Amino acid sequence: MTVDFLEFLKKAKGKFAFVATYEFDPHFFERRILATPAFDGALVLVFVDNDRYRDILENGRQGQGFDRNYFVIPISMARGVFHPKLYLSIGDKKMIASVGSNNCTSAGTGHNFELISTLESSSGDDRNGNAELIASIFRQFQRYAQEAGPVSKWLKKAVFDQAEVAYPWLTETAVAGQDIEFVSSHAGPLWPQIVARLANMDVRKITMLAPYFDKNLSMVELIRERWPTATIQIVSQSGYSNLPVERFVALRNTLGNLELISATPQKAGRKMHAKALAFQTPERTYWLAGSANMSNAALAGGNSEACLWFATEQNATAALKQDDLKFAEIATEKFQASPIEEPAPSTAGTHGLKLLSLVLTEEGQLLATAAIPAHTTELTLRIFKRHEALPTLSWNIGAAKSDITLALKDNDQEKFDQPAVGQLRAIVDGREVTSLLCSVKQLPRLLRDRAGGNTAGNRLQRVIESGDGLIEYIDALGGVDEAIDFMNRTTIRFADDSFSGGGGGGRWRARDPFSGDVPDHWVIGSSGASVAELRKAIWAFVQRHIRTRLERHANRRNLRGLSNFLDIFRTISRFLLAWNNRRMNNEVVVSAAFVTTGLQEILATLIGARGEDPTDRPGYGRALLSSLSADHALVTAELNRHRVPALVRATVDEIIRARAISLNRPFYDEWSQARRDWVSNWIAEMQLDVPSETDIHEIGAEFRLAA
Repeated sequence: MTVDFLEFLKKAKGKFAFVATYEFDPHFFERRILATPAFDGALVLVFVDNDRYRDILENGRQGQGFDRNYFVIPISMARGVFHPKLYLSIGDKKMIASVGSNNCTSAGTGHNFELISTLESSSGDDRNGNAELIASIFRQFQRYAQEAGPVSKWLKKAVFDQAEVAYPWLTETAVAGQDIEFVSSHAGPLWPQIVARLANMDVRKITMLAPYFDKNLSMVELIRERWPTATIQIVSQSGYSNLPVERFVALRNTLGNLELISATPQKAGRKMHAKALAFQTPERTYWLAGSANMSNAALAGGNSEACLWFATEQNATAALKQDDLKFAEIATEKFQASPIEEPAPSTAGTHGLKLLSLVLTEEGQLLATAAIPAHTTELTLRIFKRHEALPTLSWNIGAAKSDITLALKDNDQEKFDQPAVGQLRAIVDGREVTSLLCSVKQLPRLLRDRAGGNTAGNRLQRVIESGDGLIEYIDALGGVDEAIDFMNRTTIRFADDSFSGGGGGGRWRARDPFSGDVPDHWVIGSSGASVAELRKAIWAFVQRHIRTRLERHANRRNLRGLSNFLDIFRTISRFLLAWNNRRMNNEVVVSAAFVTTGLQEILATLIGARGEDPTDRPGYGRALLSSLSADHALVTAELNRHRVPALVRATVDEIIRARAISLNRPFYDEWSQARRDWVSNWIAEMQLDVPSETDIHEIGAEFRLAA
């Protein structure tokens, strides 16, 4: 059964909510997950792999509520990665949970093909059989929290103890031998648990469904050793999976009875990220389904994984059958392996200086825990606000010590008005070093009364200010008629009076690229609205912003308006692409012809109309140079800093992509090349930096996931 995960999260109003994930996208989480009833207003804990947590901080990708509206707890594993995908919400009336393969990212929730097991039950006396299983998942989160360092005591007191008081049955131990069991490798590998459950069973066939494998296919060898005569079937996606094909062929030749099946999502661009291991016997098929890839690290090594163990009457072929996923045998020479590596812990060497934890207490103390190597001197601690390069606070610690307590003055406490990070600096063995960043857990905010909800920011205000969150805001409206009314009366504000230069302000910041299908409650005909009327409103919204916003910026020629121009450029471009991907009453809401026309009109407001005299419609870029002719270097520096060359390249790529897919045309033909030349010539004329493929891919991903 296909599950709309965001709709599932609307089934319970949570008081306590939890996530365990390998990859974590704070922006997506705040705008999509945190806004659902299961999480909005709840006390929320997010457990994430330590290396991924460090990446978020080093790249400045925290959201507005990071360690302020919800806890973010990094978990380290001694010999692997923290890799579960668990979601849990417990409220006074109902509780829900999921165990699956979906990371807490836009791709994991709305774009990839994932395998997710969902559970729900009343949280009162009329609880069903899922309650014990959900309680097992709750207790797993308790185990994770015990590894949270100094903040563990606050988590125990404010979260887990309170949850157990409110819902005493959470402490009840699950009865062994249940039809469905929650299994984890946090304390030990999954493989011995699997073998014990299958003792004395006649396993005839094993199906291994996953995107990632280790380079030696060691689990295939381990399975063959345990069940010498069973058929082993590997199911994966050509072009996405990292399956080592040469090793597969070698094992097939030596071990025999080894099959390769391609799993191809029918929607272009989707990735088959599902993970499952199925053991077929004459009576039933036994499953391990959840987060574990088919690798030694996941099943027999040091990863922390979370899965369900259950049995079905159907075999794997029947159980996995989906209209959106095509299975077929594939010759090994046609299977294209991806160079993507299986998740693995960082092996980078360090100098040993580590800032392990930072906690701002309700009493106004800042508590720091650190690992300090021998021969450390001149130790200092600095605090930075999100996206700021200069420290807000700093202290000379003096003598090196692992536990630091700082009493903050009232005005210093007031400086923690947004997410913040800390960093140690010291002289170690005669050289200056700095630690990796560590987020400050701001307990006065995290442990506040949540009766009014904790959704990050005012969504409507964010839409009006910059267009950010437009698609998800419209999706949350009551239906087609409300959406049409909103588009007809809403315009993103025009602003060209706040210069974006200097410091870190105004730089490109990634947006949540998630765009799902048309919401289930949007029923055409419920109030007379038609697909044609919806299409008309979308097109009018785009054209209004081209005329009254983008062209107005081009006419005013003010560099101070660059950030606002680009906000609107990105918003309406994504808007067209998102609706091109949506169908209602079996109609594409916005056809590719509208998309290619609209995107070219949007692009022309920046770089000038294609094939026309630049003096007639020069576009915003040339207009800026004309207005600031003595400051050419300043203009080009701002355009480069905002990654405009990559933006225009990514835009023209989407124009070509939409046309090629709709008309079944090649991606490289005379029409396409003319559009590429249009952009490339403008970049050269403006003397801008040639964009890297990495930048184009990163910005293009925002468009592609919308589409």
